[in-house]
Amino acid sequence: MAALQLIKRIKQHEMKTIGASLANLRIAEKELEDQSVQLRDEALHETTQSTEDARIFLPAYLKSVETRQRGLAEERAATTKKTALIEETLFKSFRESKITEQVLKRVAKEVAMEEARAVTAEMDDAGRALFLLKRNGQIVG
Repeated sequence: MAALQLIKRIKQHEMKTIGASLANLRIAEKELEDQSVQLRDEALHETTQSTEDARIFLPAYLKSVETRQRGLAEERAATTKKTALIEETLFKSFRESKITEQVLKRVAKEVAMEEARAVTAEMDDAGRALFLLKRNGQIVG
């Protein structure tokens, strides 16, 4: 029983750790998305607001923005893949935790039933002993 309770606590700690990792990855995904949106907005602003003198540099700037966008997309894809793997690990850990919880409940119930049987057996033994004592005349009643 103690071992099962320890396993339960370990699983809960494991799920908290995995959950924290998952939250960090989701934050990273959001930051990458925000960077991409900001970069796109800046490129759009530069395209529409650039002066005649700056327009000669615009194609090179847009190419660098496109390259950076691809890099951000690759990072987001890698982060999304990690997130999916961690989510899968979290779900697996959750399932294992629930199984452990069910086993713990079943064992606790069996222990309680065994204790009740032991008490009943003691009462039966005490009742038989009292009966024998009365029958043998050692107790008047």
